[in-house]
Amino acid sequence: MDKYFFMRRMLELLHQPGFLNRLAAITLRAIAGFVVLLSLVTLFKVGKVIFGLPPSGILGGVLFLVCYILAVYAVVHTLIIRAREAAKIIGSEFSMFPLVAVLLKTFGEVFAAFMSLVAVGGGMYVWFTGKSVATILEPLQKLTPVFGDATFLGGMQFIVGGVLSALVVLILSYALSEVVSLLSEAKRRLRETERVSEHSFKFRSGT
Repeated sequence: MDKYFFMRRMLELLHQPGFLNRLAAITLRAIAGFVVLLSLVTLFKVGKVIFGLPPSGILGGVLFLVCYILAVYAVVHTLIIRAREAAKIIGSEFSMFPLVAVLLKTFGEVFAAFMSLVAVGGGMYVWFTGKSVATILEPLQKLTPVFGDATFLGGMQFIVGGVLSALVVLILSYALSEVVSLLSEAKRRLRETERVSEHSFKFRSGT
């Protein structure tokens, strides 16, 4: 009967060293592909907005488009690099700690790269067009915080707010990653101490 049910096999796979690391690497690569597809929707939206801008505002739309393409590239390349790193983690009883550390850094790096570049492009878009950045970020408003309004000062607020948000998230993700790494090292040393103590006890008992 077991061959008709898949959970036993799934649980066995989860216990195999390195399986979750490989699964995480595949997931990161899949997310990278999804980001590329999703970005095409925004690129189409930006293109429509640019064609509808007056000549004085087209430069702002083009600059935002360049920054957005760079942001997508940065996100996708980061995901691919971290996927390789996750796949190379040696499977062991402590492999989850390094994997979580990599995933935490990946989240911070992806958010920081995307938010900082979009913030710069969005600010320039506001300056050149006098329009709110929300008009060009409509598909991404739930993922990207919007600061300021359609004024010159609002564009500056969007740049500063976006870059600071990226920096804060990056620092927090790296800090959490280091905490996880320290926990991993502490657990590894504790296990080694226990093994040495157990070996010493058996040696003394044998003598």
